Order: sequence, then C-alpha cells, then structure tokens
Amino acid sequence: MRLPSLRAGDERVRFLRRSAEDPLSHDGPNVIRNLRRSPKKIASLYVYDERGTRLYEQQCKTPEYYLRRVEAQLLRAHAREIVELCGLLPIVELGAGTAEKTGLLLAEYARRGTRCDYYPVDLDTETLLVAAHRLAADFPHLWVHCVGASYREALPMLPAFPRGQLFLFLGSAFGNLENLEIDDLLSHLFRHSAAGDYVLLAADLEKDAASIERAYHDSAGYGAQSTLNMLSHLNRRYGGNFRVEQFGYRSVYDATAKRNEVHIESLTDQTVTLAQLGFTVTFVRSELIEAEVMWKFDPDDLGAMWARAGFTMARRWIDPVFRYGLFLLRRR
Repeated sequence: MRLPSLRAGDERVRFLRRSAEDPLSHDGPNVIRNLRRSPKKIASLYVYDERGTRLYEQQCKTPEYYLRRVEAQLLRAHAREIVELCGLLPIVELGAGTAEKTGLLLAEYARRGTRCDYYPVDLDTETLLVAAHRLAADFPHLWVHCVGASYREALPMLPAFPRGQLFLFLGSAFGNLENLEIDDLLSHLFRHSAAGDYVLLAADLEKDAASIERAYHDSAGYGAQSTLNMLSHLNRRYGGNFRVEQFGYRSVYDATAKRNEVHIESLTDQTVTLAQLGFTVTFVRSELIEAEVMWKFDPDDLGAMWARAGFTMARRWIDPVFRYGLFLLRRR
C-alpha cells in the first residue's frame, strides 16, 4: 500500500500513526468463514474500495438519499450551540473519512480565533491526509493529528486531555453496526474517556417505510451498484470469478426489527472460486447473501442503550421531516 506524503513545511498536519498495511490484507479467513455460514455474508467493508466509495458518494448526492443532506443541515443549524455546550475541546473523530461535515464545527472554533486540536481516525490513510491538508488550509488555528488505525487501535494511543474531549461519530455509521459491534464501540469509548467527556453521534430514526425504501433504491441505481461492487472487489482481491451480472440487489425495510437489510441475490444456480484463497462456494437460485444492515432507531431506545454504557444524553436535535438526529452524550 502506497503511503501519501506530508507536504513540506506544513507543521500543523502530522501522523500519530500511519500504517502502510492494507486493513483487509489478512481478511481472507473471514471471507471464507462468512461464505461458509448460513445465511452467507460478505462484510460491509468490501463496499469501500475506490469504485465502491465513488458510487456511494454519488448515492449520497441523489434526492432520495436524505441521510447526509439532513445531517449537514442539522450541523449547520446547531454547530454554535454544540460548541457552546461542550466548550472548545480537542476533537476526536472516529471514521473521519473526508471530514467534510466536520468543517461546520471547526468553523465555530475559527470564529473564536482559538486553537483546535483535531484527531481524525480512519483506516484509509490517503483520504485522511487529503482531508487534513484541506482543513488545515481552511482553518489557520487548526492542528490535525491523523491516526491511521481502527478505533480499537486508535483510542489507547491518544494523549490525555486534562480539559476533556469531544468524540464525533457522524454519518449514521452507528446504524451500520451489529448489536455486538455497538456494545464493543461504547465499551471502548467508556474505557478511553473520562467523566465529563462528550460524544456527538448521528443516527437515523424509525419513520415511514416509503422514505427508507426510496433512500436505498435511488433512481440512478448508485446504491445497487455500490453493493454489487462488493463482488468485483472480491474478484480483484482474491482472484475470484463472480459474474456480477448473475447477481441482483435486494433492499428491504423490516419495520418490526427497525432495520433496513441489504442483500445480494443469486439469480441462478452457480459456483464461484476465489483462487487466491483456494476456496470454492456454490449458490442456489434466489439465495440471499447478507451485505449491509442499517438500523432505524427509536430515540428513547437509544437513550436507554447509552445509559447502560455509562453515557447520559445532554441534548438532541431531530429533523422533524426526515426523522434523523444528532445526539450529544456525556460520559458519567
């Protein structure tokens, strides 16, 4: 994996950690394990190769896909209040990605002419560096300390913050985690934070099924393409022979479970080999492969979940039309 280089002379951008290792380089055994189970599964990380990320970014711009647009509107409307409530604390962002929406909060620090230390955490080292230079150019009082790692690896290596810290977990990624993953994230946050620290978290909420169905069936087809691209990713990475045209996209909202479930459907009986893994798997016609899950939460259920993990809800902001929320938590 090629590491991006720091720009000469930009002392306000640095790496606490910048791993050169591909985060999926040792994932082959997990791929085999998931394709042997019943029902079969492909981990959602395989959406996000270069092409899949580009397709997802296009999906986010469609009129049907409200999540990113509404989150940005909420941040724009309430950034000042969030900063006033938390104070001018160092910011740690988990899964920072391009950090586009983060600038709405950083602008509030900039208005006060105050130094801000920002710690973006992401496995994608190259995207981290591009975002860091963009933000440093936009905000002259910003120091960016990039952490190219998972949140499990990143949280123990962060410095102590005597005045406290503000964690960000935006982009509704919280809703893409399975229950055990949610518990793991919250327990790690609790262990690596102190009483009085804040967490700003975004979550999509339960609503009418039609709005959710439209979001994941955008008219341009970007959502379907990004999901089916998982098969192309497996082909390229593991010498596979998935014939993508022989699989279909299925996205269904389960109102009882409060989650949208995305599957890849085998359109015929077929056999696929991943040569580099020495693994062959068969699919029958209409068989579904689990790809992604998107929870749609009840705000009160979220409050109870966070309370069990040691966090109280300090404030919440919910869009009344699209039922999407920002939640400010404080560690007990």
